[in-house]
Amino acid sequence: MKRINNLRFLGIFAFFAIAAISFTACKGDDDGFKTTSSGLKYKFHVRTEDSLQVKAYDLVNVYLTYRTADTILFESGRRPISFQIISKIPGDLPEGIMMMRKGDSATFAISPDKFFISMMKYRKIPEVVENVEEMYFDIKVAGIYPEPPALKAERMEANERKQNEAALIKNYVKENNITVEPSESGLYYVEIKPGKGKKAEAGKKVKVHYKGYLFDGTVFDSSYERNRPVQFTAGAGERIPAWDEGILMMSEGGKALFIVPSSLGYGDEVRNNVKPYTPLVFEIELIEVLN
Repeated sequence: MKRINNLRFLGIFAFFAIAAISFTACKGDDDGFKTTSSGLKYKFHVRTEDSLQVKAYDLVNVYLTYRTADTILFESGRRPISFQIISKIPGDLPEGIMMMRKGDSATFAISPDKFFISMMKYRKIPEVVENVEEMYFDIKVAGIYPEPPALKAERMEANERKQNEAALIKNYVKENNITVEPSESGLYYVEIKPGKGKKAEAGKKVKVHYKGYLFDGTVFDSSYERNRPVQFTAGAGERIPAWDEGILMMSEGGKALFIVPSSLGYGDEVRNNVKPYTPLVFEIELIEVLN
């Protein structure tokens, strides 16, 4: 079996880490798998009956090996790592771990598309697995602990923001006398200055200046402060969905406000010190369409 030990994309494991485990041979992974109603493929190697079972929001210590059928993509050292069990989509890895008890070991099979795009929110699948049908996660549960109060408080706060987001956006729009209707996705596009140059098109590079701020006016990111515009390919998923949608409405020299629901922004992630389920405002200036 080949090994790849320097994969940069393994930074995805913000809540995972990987440790070497002694499992059965890698070949023949398709043999003996069962499938849950959500479509997750699994195979137990050790299954206990009377130990503690993993529940949603538990903290777990696990050993994990990450691989394809014939290539070990990464193995960590001897220490298990800890993360909180939060299942976000049907058939994801946390759902599988909730089938396990302390001392259990199992292998789960997940497609690269589901893992990287749906679970980890990558914009594209890493080249090393783009032609791979399934990836395998060999897991052994070493410890299970109840959700700490601090993590529970953060989770409850995030859920409250999620529930109140629609009303918050509605109030912001009203208070700022915004009369445009949102797009089907929920994006508010407010033109400040019409552009007179080339129109942005999907697949073309664009150069923009921007300022991002919260509804209370707090600026969390600004290319103006750095005096450095950013370049990206319009409509290619290189930026948040709101940018892909809004930029395509603009022409060179134009300025606009994007009022962005979290579903088109950072979602349930913490990014740029923005909390999960936080709606945002971006002031965008399209400087140039490059090609």
